[in-house]
Amino acid sequence: MSSGATYKVPFKRRQEGRTDYSQRLSLLKSGKPRLVVRKSNSNTQVQLVVQGDDGDETLAHAHTLELEDYGWSAPTGNLPAAYLAGYLAGERALEHHDEAVLDVGLHPVTPQNRVFAALKGAVDAGLDVPHGDDVLPEWSRVRGEHIAEGVEYEARDIDAEELPEHFDEVLEELGGEA
Repeated sequence: MSSGATYKVPFKRRQEGRTDYSQRLSLLKSGKPRLVVRKSNSNTQVQLVVQGDDGDETLAHAHTLELEDYGWSAPTGNLPAAYLAGYLAGERALEHHDEAVLDVGLHPVTPQNRVFAALKGAVDAGLDVPHGDDVLPEWSRVRGEHIAEGVEYEARDIDAEELPEHFDEVLEELGGEA
């Protein structure tokens, strides 16, 4: 470990690799709410967050586990579920703000992944988020057609071949158009 009069100990969250403070500062300087997308192996959550005097405040939130309330019976860790969570969060966010900036945190910025599927869902719901169209997944991937071609679900009540139609039904239930 370094020492000396000029050495400055990094913040704890930086040491743990949980926060990139230069990225966070640039997002906060925009003055817009942040569309925060976080993913795990089995879920995706999307939040609209604003900076308050006492820390960050979450104004709208959606989680892929909530999709079961709208009829979703497929796994929740895939691209179609991330889109639907983004769509649901986007609809809820419109009650508070109509624009935001994307906050991907420490996730690698890989075009057409679940983070950008959630972004596409929020944008399709009507939230204005600056982005390039080349990072958004194609509609066929959002519907899950790539999954329907060769994956079998054993632990769920749905066959993978039925996923695109099931996605359309749940999206319609959320108020969107397939």
